[in-house]
Amino acid sequence: MKFKLRQMEVFRAVMLTGTVSGAARMLYVSQPAVSRLLNHTETSLGIKLFERTGGKLLPTSAAASLFEEVQQVYDAALSVDRFVEHLASRPTTEIGVSCSPSLGLSLMPRVIELFNQRSPKTRIRFHTTLTKDVPNELLSKQIDLAVTVLPLSNPNLTVEKLGTGNMVCAMPDNHPLASRKAITFDDLGAHKTIFLSPSIAFGRLIHSTLEAHGIDITPTIDVPRAELACALAKRALGVAIVDEFSVANDLWAGLVVRPLTASITFNVNLVCAKFSVQSRAAEQFIGILRECMRLHQAGEPFA
Repeated sequence: MKFKLRQMEVFRAVMLTGTVSGAARMLYVSQPAVSRLLNHTETSLGIKLFERTGGKLLPTSAAASLFEEVQQVYDAALSVDRFVEHLASRPTTEIGVSCSPSLGLSLMPRVIELFNQRSPKTRIRFHTTLTKDVPNELLSKQIDLAVTVLPLSNPNLTVEKLGTGNMVCAMPDNHPLASRKAITFDDLGAHKTIFLSPSIAFGRLIHSTLEAHGIDITPTIDVPRAELACALAKRALGVAIVDEFSVANDLWAGLVVRPLTASITFNVNLVCAKFSVQSRAAEQFIGILRECMRLHQAGEPFA
């Protein structure tokens, strides 16, 4: 490696402090050591990094550009350092789990609750994530498993369909459509609507279904997340089309949920790295996940 990590460290310190003496104090080394390494760095790289003027070091344009790259390396090194601390301090048993944002409101809290009851000493690292980030999280072993609601294809991952879900309509309990048992697209066309943005997969699913039925509905409001749609619907700003998991178990008091007569469905998937062997704790978690989804598909709420 032409530009060694120690050279990066000294270069960064000089850029941050502006002086050799400041860099020496920052790194707990002598000023001559900083000067020698800085001179060696410029010589070995063949790049003039600083102008020496009146005892001051003025960064050249090359140094300014290089600093941006070095800072990224430093941030990555800090991330590795935090990970090492985590490895040293974590309990003997833990699992990492991520899920699509909508599943984090109902399904996953119930799964985690049951798992915690059965395995109280196991630590759980849990967060929501976008489907596009799942492969990296799994293959870099940041997590043991992911639960997604959107298609995902990667030769290094296994995808198990756990069940299906539906897009539904959420509206205030005093809305004119609240008395209907199911909502048609024609019904929606006569009222204000809140759709998920076409920039996200659920939004594209809604828009493609409307297009397939030859329906043209311009929503009053576009939002990127289901909970925002529900919050706006609760304020009577429109009928929101969201996934069923985001409104399960009466999560939104004051809203009623009605199915669409034309189903808009999606799969709920368990995703794992193909060549990873799951721990006993992860296998237990997966078993509870499958059971919760089976009960949900049978019509039972996430108690």
